[in-house]
Amino acid sequence: MTDGNPNTDEDLRVYESGVLDVAHEEMINLVVKLGLATEEISEIVLNILLDQTTTSSGGDMTRRTLGVSDVVVTRQLKRWHALYTLAIFYRDAYNDQLNDRYLAKWNEYLLLARGAKDITTQYGIGLVTTPVPQASTPVLGLAPGLLPATVYYVQITWVSATGAEGNPSFATAFEAPLASVLTVTNGTNVPAVATAFNVYIGLTDCPTTLQNATPIAIGQTFTEAASGLVAGVPAGMGQLPDTYITGGSTLRRG
Repeated sequence: MTDGNPNTDEDLRVYESGVLDVAHEEMINLVVKLGLATEEISEIVLNILLDQTTTSSGGDMTRRTLGVSDVVVTRQLKRWHALYTLAIFYRDAYNDQLNDRYLAKWNEYLLLARGAKDITTQYGIGLVTTPVPQASTPVLGLAPGLLPATVYYVQITWVSATGAEGNPSFATAFEAPLASVLTVTNGTNVPAVATAFNVYIGLTDCPTTLQNATPIAIGQTFTEAASGLVAGVPAGMGQLPDTYITGGSTLRRG
């Protein structure tokens, strides 16, 4: 949950197709509302996790130090965040305009968000043992080659010594001229947990696909194949949970 907002403004259109139009019309910054929802949900999740720790063993201090840095954005949590954001958004729209249409939307999404929270806590809050953060922007370059001029979209992921892979970086567009191949290095802000990185490239920003056969050591450079992009697996959404903690007192193994 510390990688950024679980959803983008475009993701919200899955639930409310006209949300961007309303945001423009009412001059509401939707990105700010996404961030506010992330902050508030993080506090709720942290309180649930604190309920599962024991003060006598010092577990609560460990949890307070970790915060939500080891919490995975599962499908259930992502939906909760989207609905919670829309509830905040229409609350703001109603309080500004006192429009009954916005009031109905606010109440609808508030109810849906509460249901999504219940589903998330019943299914379990996913945790990882060793969190791998979202990768930073890679450094892109060129090497001599025989490929045509191409616009690439590039993402990388950090990989830990145990093979755990974090969230991909935001897609970076790069125009390679005629008679060249693309090169990718990991760039700066490498976390201590990362020992290698994976490279995902596409001709559009979604999907990008894995281009290296094995993780590339930090500090090394990936060079595109002379024949062009390979058909690898699509970029994922980060680590899978190692354990789940429910809103009650039960710890379930993943």
